[in-house]
Amino acid sequence: MTKRAWRLPIVVATAGACLAMTGGVAAAAEPDPGQTTGPVRFVATDEGGCNAKFTIENNTNITSYTIDFRIDDEPLTGPDWGQTPTGPTGRTSGLEAAAHSPSYPEFENTPETPMVKDRETVSTSHVRNLKTGLKPTDPPLPNPDADTHKLDYRMVLGPPGNLGDGGPEWIGDRAWHTTTVTGCNPPPAGGSMDFGSVDLGSVDVGGSLAGLFG
Repeated sequence: MTKRAWRLPIVVATAGACLAMTGGVAAAAEPDPGQTTGPVRFVATDEGGCNAKFTIENNTNITSYTIDFRIDDEPLTGPDWGQTPTGPTGRTSGLEAAAHSPSYPEFENTPETPMVKDRETVSTSHVRNLKTGLKPTDPPLPNPDADTHKLDYRMVLGPPGNLGDGGPEWIGDRAWHTTTVTGCNPPPAGGSMDFGSVDLGSVDVGGSLAGLFG
């Protein structure tokens, strides 16, 4: 009789799994809409493939507004950009509000010459890959085995002068927003792990029983 090969049950990875199949911890965070009001709005969205897209909409004549971000609650290590209270920043690589068109010259913002906030909307987008698009001088990606990463972001750089509306000195008042970036270390195709087969041997039931009664 032929041998029968037995196979262990297939383990399927679900979207709610706490651990990535590669062994890394999969961070998760509820996305929020970002800064949706005011003369400068911004949001970070998950584009898949470990890509985060940062979008800034600007109605002012100031182009230096810059987004700062951190990954998986990592400690902040960058320079202090005039914060009150003082403190370091995260990663600010090129995520500024400047755009090619329409392009306005940088405008000095002082209490005597407050910013203009009724300009045509300038929308700028920057895509950063968390595995391949980080600055070489920045810390490496935390939890590199994880498929998903928590991304916190805020507006960290810009003119600290008179906004003219009686609100916080800084756009968004440096408040953090949060989203999750996916596709950084996906599990095997199909979302399953094949443990192979286990050969339990064979039982021959087709032979003669006469020899048992000799």
